[in-house]
Amino acid sequence: MLHFLSPKRSLKAGSLAAVATVLAATSLFAAPASAKEFEYENMLYSWMKLDSYFDYESNVDCYMRLYRSEVWQRSREDEFLRQDKRDETIEMMKARVGEANLEDVYTVRTNKDFGDYDFDTNVFEFAPVSKTTYFYVRNNNSCGLPSEIRVKFDNPEIIDGIAMSRDDAQALLTSRKRYGDIDRSVSLEIDFVLQARDGQMVQAHILDARVLNAARNRDLDGRKLAEYTGSPVTASSSAAAPASGGLSLFGMLPGGSLQSIKDELPRGSVVCNPAGGECEVNLKTGQKLIAKIDSSKNVTALEHRVDAGNESPGKVADDLKAVYGLPINDTNKDPQAGGFTAYGQVPHVQGERQLTWRSDSYEMVATIFYGAHAKTKVVTSIRPR
Repeated sequence: MLHFLSPKRSLKAGSLAAVATVLAATSLFAAPASAKEFEYENMLYSWMKLDSYFDYESNVDCYMRLYRSEVWQRSREDEFLRQDKRDETIEMMKARVGEANLEDVYTVRTNKDFGDYDFDTNVFEFAPVSKTTYFYVRNNNSCGLPSEIRVKFDNPEIIDGIAMSRDDAQALLTSRKRYGDIDRSVSLEIDFVLQARDGQMVQAHILDARVLNAARNRDLDGRKLAEYTGSPVTASSSAAAPASGGLSLFGMLPGGSLQSIKDELPRGSVVCNPAGGECEVNLKTGQKLIAKIDSSKNVTALEHRVDAGNESPGKVADDLKAVYGLPINDTNKDPQAGGFTAYGQVPHVQGERQLTWRSDSYEMVATIFYGAHAKTKVVTSIRPR
């Protein structure tokens, strides 16, 4: 396990290891009256609300293009009108986010196959959802808002088996038999509430789930075959809130002067590059930071570099999340293997997984470099917003 924490100090101002199973939502039955449809726009405002530090300024143009296209077309070439419409749209966005209720129940539906009947337990095998399974809703935009929002569950194990008597089980299979083949597809409905954001992913909790007698390509009676009930939910939390109660690198924050660092550390702990721009800061607890310095000798950013050896990016990401909480963004670029072209050898390129956290005053970004026959490395930086 990588270690990212040490006793707090402050400057004075002046690993997904598993491949997810993807299940697209399909509408076969009407959602319960108390539940919301699992649709992109419904999810978007809750997704935004789960980020306490959502950046409206950076996303307002994208929002206008998607939801106020006529306003965007009229104002995009006139910076004065565009700014007025930006301000107006931000207020509209905030109002919609304010109306989003994180206690709302959503229903997602899909089709899955059940397995063989266990004659000892009188249960059909059925465990269609795991902790790496996610459902998604999509809006194929190419601007800043997410093109798809994914949901995974913290308690998928409650959906386990379809119990019925031997006679009923045999009757069910007989009703689904055609030309010797048996259609084992059923409809699964899941009612859930949102819990927290993990980058683009939303963590959710299953309240209830139902298996209905319906198939992909034939009409059946739609009766309920099984029902599952989850445990009571815990209070929703913001994925942007760091576990330690505030963002810092080993308790250190940028924004002060380089001299303030020197004053708090033993003589010789700070060694600066003669060419300027950065200094090496050796903490009493053994960690080494890189301080980025401007021309006035103020610290504009702090950086921590770690050689993680053979650890997977998923494991490293989990260690970071354990320290800083769930990120507001978690993106991944797969590594590229080396090879040859008509122009010669092409070097391999490491993959990059990048996690981002924000507080009121700071932004922290951790970049995990991995794969392509190289050791895993982590670069974490923090700077004022």
